[in-house]
Amino acid sequence: MRTFITYLLIFCFAWCAFGQAQDPQLKKLLERNVPCTFEGDSIKLDSSYYALNRNVSYSYSYYYPKYFKEIWPKEEVISEMRKVTNAYIDTLTYISPDKQASFKLFAGQVVPFPLGKRRGVKAGDIMAVEKAIDDYIKVIKAGKDKELRKVNITSLCKGVKGYNFSIGVRANKGNLQYLYKIVVAELPATGELIFSHFLYQYPAAAKEKYAALGTTLANAFKADE
Repeated sequence: MRTFITYLLIFCFAWCAFGQAQDPQLKKLLERNVPCTFEGDSIKLDSSYYALNRNVSYSYSYYYPKYFKEIWPKEEVISEMRKVTNAYIDTLTYISPDKQASFKLFAGQVVPFPLGKRRGVKAGDIMAVEKAIDDYIKVIKAGKDKELRKVNITSLCKGVKGYNFSIGVRANKGNLQYLYKIVVAELPATGELIFSHFLYQYPAAAKEKYAALGTTLANAFKADE
């Protein structure tokens, strides 16, 4: 019986792979590779001052300055959040020593997905994810993003590689400058896709000190592939 089940699973995986190979629309979608990067001066991420961290739970990686202070939400705040939503429980914030620059990382919405290629992704699955991305871009442009809110958007891009998408936004509001990046990656436990957010801000007066750093950190924030 066990041997039969094993052969059945192998057949199912092979059939899914065959189906993918025969679908020209799916092939075209999976072959897309459009980068979404922030332009501007950048810095070298020397390991003496910067560390690479990978969030295994949400399948993304990022760099952070070792001299920035790391702040997690207080337990009582987390408890209140759990009463309403799970989206912002894992918010992590880094703040510069002079408190002028900061960035936060937090989880967002989840999009159903059939565990990628392992269960035979279809063209419609990828198009559904892209619709979710396009809908979120509309939310940002309308000033309804919970963190960014209403700002003056100076640049916006959408990236895609296979079924991993990203959004990059450069904006300002008054004296504050923002770099906002969202990556969509596969959740290891369920195979669903999750929006993970990176939001960096600094005052325009500190541009020489923090602009290049923000561009570098935003571009280094990436989803696992």
